[in-house]
Amino acid sequence: MQDLALARFTVDRAVAVRSNPDWLTDAWQSSQTRVLIVRDGKIPVTDELSIIWVKPESLSYNVVDFPESVMLLGIDDDHTYVALLGSSEDLEATAWVSVRDAGAQMTTRDVGLAVTATALEAWHLSHIYCHKCAAPTKVQNAGWSRTCPNDYSTHFPRTEPAMIVAIEDAAGRILLGRRVGWEQSWYSTLAGFIEAGESCEAAVVREVFEESGVVVERESLRYLGSQPWPFPASLMMGYRGLALTEQITADQDEMSDVRWFTREEFVAGCTNKTLQLPNPASIAWRLIENWFGETLPRNWSRA
Repeated sequence: MQDLALARFTVDRAVAVRSNPDWLTDAWQSSQTRVLIVRDGKIPVTDELSIIWVKPESLSYNVVDFPESVMLLGIDDDHTYVALLGSSEDLEATAWVSVRDAGAQMTTRDVGLAVTATALEAWHLSHIYCHKCAAPTKVQNAGWSRTCPNDYSTHFPRTEPAMIVAIEDAAGRILLGRRVGWEQSWYSTLAGFIEAGESCEAAVVREVFEESGVVVERESLRYLGSQPWPFPASLMMGYRGLALTEQITADQDEMSDVRWFTREEFVAGCTNKTLQLPNPASIAWRLIENWFGETLPRNWSRA
């Protein structure tokens, strides 16, 4: 799976530019600079879900005076792209959306930049203070690190690895679950975070057993692809695998229900809306589609 919705990216991240202390001044003086305002995990888009980019001169203030709110996203042949975090700019007649909801419909350029901006915003908001000494940290490296003026430690954006897997049994049924708190019709593939000192494959076996009681054949696991899921900071790694057992014992603390679905049951449930699938931007949607063997109708999604 090489074309996952949120894994698309075409713009050079311009790592070499980040260390230039004058990068922001240079960018703000260029007519080729485009600014993406990010606010509370959402971005401004048109009715066609294209990002609304702002030129520096159209902003009501000079952000060079507020460098800690601006992050370098990347550079291509046409533009320098930056994110402006938490701005109160009033973009007239603008829809604000989450990449989680709209990413599958966005262009490759836009979604790559939007995912990066969303991830950076979430990280900065949670790392205002040093985790070693609690002193306020300072943004550095064009928004890609923070330093502590008290103990001189440097902090970088972190990603939390997680696995997600489509498990099927010998009869070809797929294992789907409904998490506690979800709507009655919401089902998805099983997923979980990778623990310290654990491989992705070991996490698949452990999480599936913990959530469903089903034993997975480790040797059957096939890695299919990954994509960022910055809500707030995950990287989802997708697998398919085979079950050695069929008996289900759902973890009542996490799962309201876990079930095997034949293809006939799956189609019937999606058709009559008793089974609603994850957002098409999610890797879960693509894993289910990979098992199903055909393109899934978008109206089978709960989005």
